[in-house]
Amino acid sequence: MLPRDLSLTPVARTAAVQTVADPRQQAFQRALATQLGQSLQAEVLSKLPDGSYVVRVADMAARMPLPPNVQPGNQVPLTLVALNPRPTFQLATAQGGQAFAEAGPPLPEGASLQSSPLAWLEGKEAAALSRASALLAKTQVLSTPMGADGAAAGASLSKAGQALGEVIAAASANGAPQTAAIGRTPLLGTPGANAGQIAAALQQGIEKSGLFYESHVAEWAQGTRAQAELAAEPQARGMAPPADPATAQLINLQLNAHEQARVAWQGQLWPGQEMRWEIARDAPEGGSGEHAAGGEQAQWQSSLVLRFGQLGEVAAKVVLSGGQLHIRLDAPSSARPLLEAGKARLANALEAAGTPLNTLAIHGHD
Repeated sequence: MLPRDLSLTPVARTAAVQTVADPRQQAFQRALATQLGQSLQAEVLSKLPDGSYVVRVADMAARMPLPPNVQPGNQVPLTLVALNPRPTFQLATAQGGQAFAEAGPPLPEGASLQSSPLAWLEGKEAAALSRASALLAKTQVLSTPMGADGAAAGASLSKAGQALGEVIAAASANGAPQTAAIGRTPLLGTPGANAGQIAAALQQGIEKSGLFYESHVAEWAQGTRAQAELAAEPQARGMAPPADPATAQLINLQLNAHEQARVAWQGQLWPGQEMRWEIARDAPEGGSGEHAAGGEQAQWQSSLVLRFGQLGEVAAKVVLSGGQLHIRLDAPSSARPLLEAGKARLANALEAAGTPLNTLAIHGHD
């Protein structure tokens, strides 16, 4: 195990001179191909004169940077977060933060560290980019040489890392970060639309919010999405540079949506009808997709907040879990009798739509 006084504050990059085309590098990547996202144990075999280490991981020897007080024989816990351009591992720091290290085959006999630099990033800077850490690891986050004493010589972020750092800083520059995509125009022209029309309008509001623009561009490239649909999104209408607060807020929302599996939209459902809508997916334990290893389904949550002239502010939370639908309504106590009177009508409508209502709870407040 790692020594108790281990202090790993930097983020580290590999010291491998081989290119990706190197057969040993390719063999190393193939050996790890099925381990992406998995926790692994690396056995420290030896410490090299330049300060890097040779470790055994996935039954193969690899060269990677580690804290200077790690000793041969130690077991280092790693998590594989990327395969390209070189296998990249996540390490836990002594301060509870995150660090990353690229790894490759050991240097050939006679190779020097000068041709294969290491680089370090201080923990505070890494924490500032924690939301995009896996992305940064995949895009060669760091690129600086090491000094003769093994210390960093002018550590710096790559262009991709710098851009993301600027975006996150710009997103929080004007106080609290934006928490929802903002709808600039009402989703419906007038009130009185039926359920199908409202559902279609809500779907369009999310699709055109810009939160999934890159995915939509990929669909367009594959011929499954029309270019006219892209033109309705903010990015296609022309946006300011990433450091602009409004643009940075949108990019930050995209990062949060990817990390937290949650999106939010705020605007007008129809003129004068304000609404905030959130959608979230909770992955089942043991899995990150629709199903866990044991077949358990993900849980979807949808929350709405609406203001009505007669009812006041009504908050609705809808939970779909394993085919079961649960709804909770929170409204002023004066509106509760009217909502109670409509319970049977709501249940019948959901039954007819093929989604039976399991529970409906109505809570009143003063």
